[in-house]
Amino acid sequence: MDNEEVFDNELVDKFDAEDTIFNNCMVDFSEFPKYITHYDDIKGPYSTKYMSPAFKNLNLDTVFERTNKNLVDIEHHSQLNSNLLRRDFNYMTTVHEATKRILDPFIFNTGEVPKETVDYANQTSFYNPKFFNTVEELGMANLNNLRYKVSHKDELNQSDALDLIWLMKSGIDMNREDLLLELTVDIWAKAVAPKWMLDSIRKNLLIWAKKYLVNKEKIKIFKKAIKMAKIEIKTFEEQMRIAGIAGELERAEERGIEKGREEARDTEKFFITKLLEKNTPEEISEEYGISLERILKIKNDNNQQ
Repeated sequence: MDNEEVFDNELVDKFDAEDTIFNNCMVDFSEFPKYITHYDDIKGPYSTKYMSPAFKNLNLDTVFERTNKNLVDIEHHSQLNSNLLRRDFNYMTTVHEATKRILDPFIFNTGEVPKETVDYANQTSFYNPKFFNTVEELGMANLNNLRYKVSHKDELNQSDALDLIWLMKSGIDMNREDLLLELTVDIWAKAVAPKWMLDSIRKNLLIWAKKYLVNKEKIKIFKKAIKMAKIEIKTFEEQMRIAGIAGELERAEERGIEKGREEARDTEKFFITKLLEKNTPEEISEEYGISLERILKIKNDNNQQ
């Protein structure tokens, strides 16, 4: 079990907008850990760089320290499965061995919730993390709160901003494009908030747009509302074609149409092949969040043809 944290199941790559937005929120919002855990005594990130030789082989998302000296590990998953949870369990035991501290594990899940979540936990040798499932949050109530604050010109706080950012992955029964436009045109563009907060929200709305916007007219409305500079538009449109692959894959999964999945993967292969003409696999992986393994496989397949 020496390499337990390494899995080749196509579920641990970073080909999704959620992972980038999760990292953005961790960097930009000091209250994001509290938003997830509801702990109001988190002091800040815990330095893990030189914790132990074993720790260097782990890839934890975030570890925080509380005032009582306990640690908090927050992992993001856009899908849940027993392999990922076993990997998280390995993280927890390694951190505990290295620090001798109590560690509370949290999972910020932006995907679907398994019907039998406890079955997944039981497969991880008594591992019992706390879940923040975005789909289970009070999406409609949070949206109505934002509507009220904007209409009354009340200033948004960090919790409001985080609600705004993550409403795209909530259980709101709305078309994603329509929801994104409301969040951008009717809320963000009219919101009262510090500039840094509005800038951070804008950055993440752009990522959602790259993944989910398809309708050309709605794209025009979005660009106008977000006040995109000319230099941004070219980059936005180029990245949108790539990020759109993730949206197509997700929509195909939701429809359960095998043909749709195959077409989306063909599109993915086409764009990665084009990118390989002028970029290294490492550059593509870093820029677009696609797993290096997937890029190398496409490159090798192309070379064998």
